[in-house]
Amino acid sequence: MCGIAGMITKYGAPPDEGMLRRMTSLLAHRGPDGEGVWAAPGVGLGHRRLAIIDVSPTGAQPMHSADGRLTIVYNGELYNYKELRKVFEADGSVFRSASDTEVLLETYRRYGKDCVKHLRGMFAFAIWDAEQKQLFFARDRIGKKPFFYRTLPDGSHAFASELKALLPLAPATVDACAIRLFFGLQYVPSPRTGYENIFSLPPGYRGFADASGVRVESYNDWKDVMPPTEGATEETIRRLLEDAVRVRLQADVPVGAFLSGGIDSAAVIAFASKHASSPIRTFTMGFPEAHMDERAEARRLSEYFHTDHTEFEAKPEDLLAIGSQVIAQYDAPYADSSALPLWLLARETAKEIKVVLTGDGGDELFGGYRRYMAYAQALLLSKLPGVSTALLAAGHSVNDAGLIRMGETVFHASKNPSRAYGELFTGSYFSTNRSASLLSPAFAGATATCDPAHFVESMMKGDGKPLERAMRFDLASYLPDDLNVKMDRATMAFGLEARSPFLDQYLVGFAIGLPLKTKVNYGNTKVGLKRALRGIVPEEVLKRKKRGFQVPLAQWFRGPLAPRWKERCLDPHAKLAAYVKTDQTERLFRENAQGADHGNRLYMLYALAEWLGRN
Repeated sequence: MCGIAGMITKYGAPPDEGMLRRMTSLLAHRGPDGEGVWAAPGVGLGHRRLAIIDVSPTGAQPMHSADGRLTIVYNGELYNYKELRKVFEADGSVFRSASDTEVLLETYRRYGKDCVKHLRGMFAFAIWDAEQKQLFFARDRIGKKPFFYRTLPDGSHAFASELKALLPLAPATVDACAIRLFFGLQYVPSPRTGYENIFSLPPGYRGFADASGVRVESYNDWKDVMPPTEGATEETIRRLLEDAVRVRLQADVPVGAFLSGGIDSAAVIAFASKHASSPIRTFTMGFPEAHMDERAEARRLSEYFHTDHTEFEAKPEDLLAIGSQVIAQYDAPYADSSALPLWLLARETAKEIKVVLTGDGGDELFGGYRRYMAYAQALLLSKLPGVSTALLAAGHSVNDAGLIRMGETVFHASKNPSRAYGELFTGSYFSTNRSASLLSPAFAGATATCDPAHFVESMMKGDGKPLERAMRFDLASYLPDDLNVKMDRATMAFGLEARSPFLDQYLVGFAIGLPLKTKVNYGNTKVGLKRALRGIVPEEVLKRKKRGFQVPLAQWFRGPLAPRWKERCLDPHAKLAAYVKTDQTERLFRENAQGADHGNRLYMLYALAEWLGRN
């Protein structure tokens, strides 16, 4: 895992090498093991190295092909590089290193832009082709590794693993539409970034840059990686997941794992323990608040699988100490609050090892979120006359936010099921109704076409049942632009590589093709996955109610975080005041203090205020 950066100049002059080094220095946290910079007429590439496979100098980047035609900078891991190398060697190729980087370079030499269709892994890379005088770049199918790019005022094109390496190159303007989307999603969806004319390459995309401009295109079709089904569905899930874990144990350094008390991380630990040559090191983060703490459950799993276990605790004073630093690390409007404990977990874990396995992706692939059950229930209730009116009346009479939210979802489901899921999703943050109360009239009017619920609705177009399309949205947007961003920035801030077996392309391709009843059925979630894991993980894990990596923000904002929040969010002269009504933000704070749970919303306002303060 690494940090990459580079530039294509407009008129063929070599980029300033000092500038390339400044760009890579801003990515030093991603690659503390080495730096490389290369410049030639029209192009310059930079790299920060985190040595995981072939830790010798022969694996350093930028790496050149033997004939000097191709030069690559690459961030990621290829889990099929040994198989590709064997095929290429049988066909006459000679390799000078043991790295997957050189195999990727040869894959491009043979297949050109279709090289991406031969890769199994997580990646973002750029290859300069001196013969074509063109930069080819690509990002993996599920968006594990980031790739940002922009065109500068002089016509040059620049790219980097993180926005912080691009922002100093030229002035940047805040993208108001991105902020409007953030209010409903808690993240900025690609290709937007929070800045006008700076873009995130979407998952499963490739691109080309030269003196004439930049163009990008999608290369991914999940049908291309759907594996053949052998045996029952449960047997195939088990086989594919075990293989995904096995290949992610490849490294020339020790591999550990993040462990919670849930199904997904338990499954990863089960298969990792089976294939590892020594006890797996596991790491858990908990909270002082017992109802949100999974350390006891993780401890029991550690004992069951005989792992070498370490646990930590996140407290409200930690947020005071690191909050601004965490928000700054994400570069864009971003407010997934579990990034805070994950940051602490990554920081402590990185002191011990360099690679961790995670359970990310299980909920999106196999239907693990509670909102899927709520949405399915709303779809059924929407067929009954008067239900939405009754739910809304009951909710308002007892001030029950859950009943009100269900009533609103049922109402929208009766008219437009896709819009209903958009309102349900954004309801965790700022739904259409909440946004109407919160946003300043000028900002709301200027961004009316950037409605978050409509964005969700637009992403749900296509075939399939409404719940299937809702899960498709989560896989296409929420997973890559929220969860993958969270994991990448938190772990790479400390030079820690995170690998997610559930996001293996073959497992994803298979899961997408499964019928809905194997995911969510009669109020049960992860139906097929739970069946597949019987006998693999303890039965108590399969029966335990999903908790998630939740942070007790509502409680913390009633206590030690209150003064900091009021300082950042209630200043009428701060930049935040141009986007929201200060009296409405104060009302949210007051309601939270009186017992309502506005923790996520208060943190979103805090994170946005911090980000705007830097822009």
